[in-house]
Amino acid sequence: MAKDELTGLETTLVGAKMRAPVGVGSVGQPFIDLRRLTPEMHADVLLKHVQAGAGFICLPGTTHIPDELLAELLKKAKPFNYTRGLPGGRHMRIETPGFGLEGWLLATSLAFSPKGSSKQFLWQTASIIEILKQEKPRDVPLIANVVGLGAFPETYVSTAKACETAGVDLVEINVGCGAAAALEGAEDSYSGEEFPLYIGGSLIGDRPELVERITREVVRAVGIPVGVKVSAETGFPRIVELARRIKDAGAKFMNCCHAATTIAPPDIYHGGKPKWPFMNGNPFVAGSGNWLRMISYKQVTAIAKFVPGIELVACGGLVTPEHMVEAMMLGARVTQTATGIMFEGRSLLRRSVRFLTNYMEQQGYRSVEDFIGSGLEYVMPVNKIDFQAGKIFASIDAAKCTGCGRCTQHFCLATYLDDGIAKVKVDDCMGCGACVAICPEAAVTLKNRT
Repeated sequence: MAKDELTGLETTLVGAKMRAPVGVGSVGQPFIDLRRLTPEMHADVLLKHVQAGAGFICLPGTTHIPDELLAELLKKAKPFNYTRGLPGGRHMRIETPGFGLEGWLLATSLAFSPKGSSKQFLWQTASIIEILKQEKPRDVPLIANVVGLGAFPETYVSTAKACETAGVDLVEINVGCGAAAALEGAEDSYSGEEFPLYIGGSLIGDRPELVERITREVVRAVGIPVGVKVSAETGFPRIVELARRIKDAGAKFMNCCHAATTIAPPDIYHGGKPKWPFMNGNPFVAGSGNWLRMISYKQVTAIAKFVPGIELVACGGLVTPEHMVEAMMLGARVTQTATGIMFEGRSLLRRSVRFLTNYMEQQGYRSVEDFIGSGLEYVMPVNKIDFQAGKIFASIDAAKCTGCGRCTQHFCLATYLDDGIAKVKVDDCMGCGACVAICPEAAVTLKNRT
């Protein structure tokens, strides 16, 4: 992407200069048989994101545990029967006719033996970093996605230190992966705090005291800024406590949020069997897509509002350029998309950069700093909101109304059909806006009685 198209989009995340506030969320590896994947192939994928306009590079989730440390951990970790053979995975599109695209599901095997992770890191992740450092622009920093195992801070520390040595700019502790809940015994590990040496993900991320302990030890171990990618499972107001603990532990930024834990719907026409092709079961999975945006907005806003002083990345459900601006107005400094790239390809990055450039010119913003957090002043307790009750009513444009009756056939007692056109009993209307929200023809608006 041409340099002039990025003018005015420059920002920083905890001091790291970024040419644009948009990037691609961390993905474990390109979709290819891992026996054929090389560091050069993976680096090429990431560099293509940069060519399309990404302002930073999120490295694949990675683990580095030296053999001597692994031997000690295996003595105290909860025993587990690890998956044998090649890693497996399956994707699924979730869509409802009449309502549209809902999202994306990923079932993946996460419970592979940690043996050999240090060699894998040196062959794969460290090699990718070396290639990227030679090829990427200076104002496109590298963010390492640190994947530790279980509730063992040592595994996060050893991985973070290896990433720092390899030359990354920022370290992001991944305690959000929604797929972790799919593993056998996950609920026992979560409640009992006895973990095998497998990816902890959201099982760790929804335990504030564990996240604080891990974060504190990683911050002490490295000399570059540390952040935490949190779980979508952490709701409000618990996310505020988590953010305070993470900040107190020394982290400089938070990424809100990772894919959530869900499950694919059963096949109702085949006795509830899995809809997954060539799979004999239906595991809990990681779910992403536009529906996740509300969770990301909630977490970003809550932290920006109640835990000032820690910087924010928005990730989850951002599938249009407008979503990225919304997230930034709620307090995020930069944004990531992943499912959006799955459906639209890298054209989403190009479109987002062009949209931001045009949007800022139209709105009179000189830089993204002018609107980051601008929506926070309007975030207030509901008891402080003036709903103008009794003053607002719905008005229907007869020229646009097709008489579908959708606004008259649910819970509203103020709308009715008259000669095939929807009408409103103004004296009965409370101005709730339900008819505005559901009208397929945009024929309804709210007006003030005065």
